Amino acid sequence: AVYYTKRRASDDKEMVEAKDGKSSSRAIDYDRTLDWNSNEALLKIFLDSAASLRRQFLHYIRDEYHFPEEYISRLDRLFTYTCIGGKMNRGMVVVQTTRELCKVRSIPLSDTLKRQSLVLGWCIEILQACFLVADDIMDKSVTRRGQPCWYRHESVQLDAINDTLILESFLYFLLKLHFSDTKNYVTFLELYREVALKTQLGQMLDLLSQPQGRKGPEVLHKFSRDGYIRIIVYKTAFYSFYIPFASAMILCGIDSDECLKVSLDISVAIGTKFQIQDDYLDCFGDPLHIGKVGTDIADHKCTWLLVTALKLVNREQLLLLETSYGKEDQSEQDNIKQLYRDLKIPKLYASQEQESYDSILKMITDKSHLVPTCVFRPMLDKIHNRTK
Repeated sequence: AVYYTKRRASDDKEMVEAKDGKSSSRAIDYDRTLDWNSNEALLKIFLDSAASLRRQFLHYIRDEYHFPEEYISRLDRLFTYTCIGGKMNRGMVVVQTTRELCKVRSIPLSDTLKRQSLVLGWCIEILQACFLVADDIMDKSVTRRGQPCWYRHESVQLDAINDTLILESFLYFLLKLHFSDTKNYVTFLELYREVALKTQLGQMLDLLSQPQGRKGPEVLHKFSRDGYIRIIVYKTAFYSFYIPFASAMILCGIDSDECLKVSLDISVAIGTKFQIQDDYLDCFGDPLHIGKVGTDIADHKCTWLLVTALKLVNREQLLLLETSYGKEDQSEQDNIKQLYRDLKIPKLYASQEQESYDSILKMITDKSHLVPTCVFRPMLDKIHNRTK
């Protein structure tokens, strides 16, 4: 199978021998004149590179399994609809961090490193697509990224469950095609499988915190800070922060257990800060600014605001929580928001926002002899005091 490419077929760095002896191109098509030092240009490169990776998989299915075009088109639509359209933050972290690590470590940013960083970035975006498609089904969501959820299409419905498995297979196809002849292949396989498992377990923890969507005092009193932290670490921190950082580090040779442990610890801290921000903005953020109306109170979610409130309330305030939390009525939700204000939770949030920044910055600085600050500092500065 000869995959789509504009590179010379003689460029052996971009070729891999298939088992049957046929050469399969791994080249990624994008505008080589764009400047990798510009984040704006890098986003365009990242977005443009998706087409080549998609074609590589579709050509494989077509040529190896001889699938008719109607099924190839269905796969193409799946990938385009579910993987494209987000902010691409996770994928971009990989390529940006790879670029910065090459600078500080005086490593040439070769065509191979560029290609591999783009592939790893898209592997994370594909992994997220798996989670989002499944999450939308479980939550009975209506829209995602401003358009109907994938499963809401009449021609898809619960076929989307199988589609999540295909998306995951797409990810591992890309890892095999682009890394099977490198020393890091098994390392990346183990990294992505481990993070996928931990995120799935995080989703389980979240679901079982409200079995079958149950609400009420019995469920409310089981919420705790320890349980909350466990959910967000497993459901968010590993795949949103650890895997992008670790992917770039491993690609650039920072792959010792000690260094990866540093990355894990800092990623968990950043992920925790990020989720607490999300919880606060869902309640007190401006819907016009953040782009959505908060639903955590109505959905009876275990949030930082709630577990903090549970530690501070008196009996009267606890009764208000028990009777109003999880209600659809706007006046009930307003009662909860006023309770949070009475408990001075906005002030506590502002304090922890600065304290978490100082703490994470110290972690980054203290371990800079193991992992360069350029890995974590841009993300920390980007999310600190965010308003959406």
